[in-house]
Amino acid sequence: MKKILLVLGLIIVIGACLCIFFLTPEKLTPDNPKGKTVYYTMITAPGVQDENGRYGYELTVYNEKGKEKTLAFSAGKQLRKGAYVQLYKTLIRGVTHWEEISFEELPEAVQQEYQK
Repeated sequence: MKKILLVLGLIIVIGACLCIFFLTPEKLTPDNPKGKTVYYTMITAPGVQDENGRYGYELTVYNEKGKEKTLAFSAGKQLRKGAYVQLYKTLIRGVTHWEEISFEELPEAVQQEYQK
């Protein structure tokens, strides 16, 4: 019985530590890049509207070093075709925030990808 309580207590303590580590307030704020991976993309096609009125996108994105990957996200409005967008992505929640930026604000490695 004591071993069961000890193991159960350890599981609770480990779970609490993991929650504190992964769910710090900075990481939960959608528009704060701290604790998030930042990706850059260009809107190439109109988003597909879902039943909730949000527009879904699945686009090729680049990190600040120019590494490519495909990422899906949604926005509350149709994004302008040709616009450059900065995306903040978390491991668990996905893309939490996006904002339109100018070409000059893109990292140099990403600018080179779009100049090809």
